[in-house]
Amino acid sequence: MKVDKVLGVGCTYMMYRVAETTRPYNIPTIVSMNTVMIDGTGMCGACRLVVDGKTKFACVDGPHFDAHKIDWDIIKSRRKTYLQEEIVSYERL
Repeated sequence: MKVDKVLGVGCTYMMYRVAETTRPYNIPTIVSMNTVMIDGTGMCGACRLVVDGKTKFACVDGPHFDAHKIDWDIIKSRRKTYLQEEIVSYERL
């Protein structure tokens, strides 16, 4: 069976891994970045991402984007913003 397109919906790490898996095979891959959206109006900037070198907002310009054009390094970095707080919260359970 030939795979001619992949659609990814889920956490950002999973979508990043899907993008990296399909990249060597040049399989068009679309991901839904609604997982980074908060207000849905573009006012808060939380869903800001860089796609093909341009700043985009998932809530206004998306949420669907070419996974091979997203700057995943920025997304991965932002995921760590509250890492210490998450660790402390988890340890309190």
